[in-house]
Amino acid sequence: MSKDITTVIIDEHQLHETGVWLSLNDLCERCGLKQTLVVELVELGLIAPETVAADRWQFQVSVVPTLHQAVRLKRELDLDWQGVAVAMDLLEELQALRQQVYSLERQLGVR
Repeated sequence: MSKDITTVIIDEHQLHETGVWLSLNDLCERCGLKQTLVVELVELGLIAPETVAADRWQFQVSVVPTLHQAVRLKRELDLDWQGVAVAMDLLEELQALRQQVYSLERQLGVR
Protein backbone atom coordinates (compact mmCIF):
# COMPACT_ATOMS: atom_id res chain seq x y z
CA MET A 1 0.00 0.00 0.00
CA SER A 2 1.23 3.47 -0.78
CA LYS A 3 2.42 5.72 2.04
CA ASP A 4 0.26 8.56 0.65
CA ILE A 5 -2.61 9.43 2.96
CA THR A 6 -5.62 11.45 1.92
CA THR A 7 -6.72 14.09 4.41
CA VAL A 8 -10.46 14.28 4.86
CA ILE A 9 -12.20 17.17 6.57
CA ILE A 10 -15.31 16.24 8.52
CA ASP A 11 -17.54 18.56 10.46
CA GLU A 12 -17.15 17.80 14.17
CA HIS A 13 -20.91 17.54 14.63
CA GLN A 14 -21.02 14.71 12.08
CA LEU A 15 -18.79 12.54 14.26
CA HIS A 16 -21.18 12.73 17.18
CA GLU A 17 -24.40 12.15 15.25
CA THR A 18 -25.51 8.55 15.61
CA GLY A 19 -27.96 8.85 12.73
CA VAL A 20 -25.37 9.70 10.05
CA TRP A 21 -24.58 6.68 7.91
CA LEU A 22 -22.10 6.07 5.10
CA SER A 23 -22.20 3.41 2.40
CA LEU A 24 -19.07 1.35 1.78
CA ASN A 25 -18.29 3.55 -1.25
CA ASP A 26 -18.82 6.77 0.72
CA LEU A 27 -16.62 5.52 3.57
CA CYS A 28 -13.86 4.57 1.16
CA GLU A 29 -14.03 7.97 -0.53
CA ARG A 30 -14.00 9.84 2.79
CA CYS A 31 -11.00 7.92 4.10
CA GLY A 32 -9.12 7.52 0.82
CA LEU A 33 -9.07 3.72 1.19
CA LYS A 34 -9.79 0.89 -1.24
CA GLN A 35 -12.86 -1.26 -0.69
CA THR A 36 -10.76 -4.42 -0.36
CA LEU A 37 -8.88 -2.85 2.55
CA VAL A 38 -12.07 -1.74 4.30
CA VAL A 39 -13.46 -5.27 3.90
CA GLU A 40 -10.25 -6.64 5.45
CA LEU A 41 -10.56 -4.21 8.37
CA VAL A 42 -14.16 -5.34 8.91
CA GLU A 43 -12.97 -8.96 8.93
CA LEU A 44 -10.34 -8.05 11.54
CA GLY A 45 -13.02 -6.44 13.69
CA LEU A 46 -11.60 -2.93 13.53
CA ILE A 47 -14.89 -1.52 12.31
CA ALA A 48 -18.35 -3.02 11.99
CA PRO A 49 -20.98 -2.38 9.35
CA GLU A 50 -24.67 -2.26 10.14
CA THR A 51 -25.70 -4.85 7.53
CA VAL A 52 -24.22 -8.20 6.54
CA ALA A 53 -24.17 -8.10 2.73
CA ALA A 54 -21.03 -6.28 1.55
CA ASP A 55 -22.89 -4.56 -1.28
CA ARG A 56 -25.28 -2.99 1.27
CA TRP A 57 -22.97 -2.21 4.18
CA GLN A 58 -23.74 0.98 6.10
CA PHE A 59 -21.25 2.47 8.58
CA GLN A 60 -21.81 5.09 11.22
CA VAL A 61 -19.81 8.20 10.41
CA SER A 62 -18.03 7.73 13.78
CA VAL A 63 -15.87 4.96 12.22
CA VAL A 64 -14.01 7.57 10.15
CA PRO A 65 -11.68 8.64 13.00
CA THR A 66 -11.12 4.96 13.83
CA LEU A 67 -9.96 4.31 10.29
CA HIS A 68 -7.75 7.40 10.32
CA GLN A 69 -6.14 6.22 13.58
CA ALA A 70 -5.64 2.73 12.12
CA VAL A 71 -3.94 4.09 9.00
CA ARG A 72 -1.76 6.33 11.18
CA LEU A 73 -0.70 3.41 13.38
CA LYS A 74 0.14 1.32 10.33
CA ARG A 75 2.18 4.11 8.80
CA GLU A 76 3.98 5.34 11.92
CA LEU A 77 4.66 1.98 13.59
CA ASP A 78 5.05 -0.01 10.36
CA LEU A 79 2.54 -2.62 11.58
CA ASP A 80 0.59 -5.08 9.51
CA TRP A 81 -3.20 -4.78 9.75
CA GLN A 82 -3.46 -7.55 12.36
CA GLY A 83 -0.94 -5.65 14.47
CA VAL A 84 -2.99 -2.49 14.02
CA ALA A 85 -6.10 -4.35 15.22
CA VAL A 86 -4.25 -5.53 18.36
CA ALA A 87 -2.87 -2.03 18.98
CA MET A 88 -6.34 -0.49 18.60
CA ASP A 89 -7.77 -3.03 21.08
CA LEU A 90 -5.02 -2.16 23.56
CA LEU A 91 -5.60 1.56 23.12
CA GLU A 92 -9.33 1.06 23.73
CA GLU A 93 -8.58 -0.94 26.88
CA LEU A 94 -6.13 1.73 28.06
CA GLN A 95 -8.80 4.41 27.59
CA ALA A 96 -11.30 2.35 29.60
CA LEU A 97 -8.78 1.89 32.41
CA ARG A 98 -7.99 5.61 32.44
CA GLN A 99 -11.72 6.33 32.75
CA GLN A 100 -11.94 3.92 35.69
CA VAL A 101 -8.98 5.56 37.43
CA TYR A 102 -10.48 8.99 36.85
CA SER A 103 -13.83 7.86 38.24
CA LEU A 104 -12.21 6.32 41.31
CA GLU A 105 -10.10 9.41 41.91
CA ARG A 106 -13.24 11.56 41.78
CA GLN A 107 -14.98 9.27 44.27
CA LEU A 108 -11.98 9.51 46.61
CA GLY A 109 -11.78 13.29 46.23
CA VAL A 110 -8.30 13.13 44.70
CA ARG A 111 -9.30 15.19 41.70
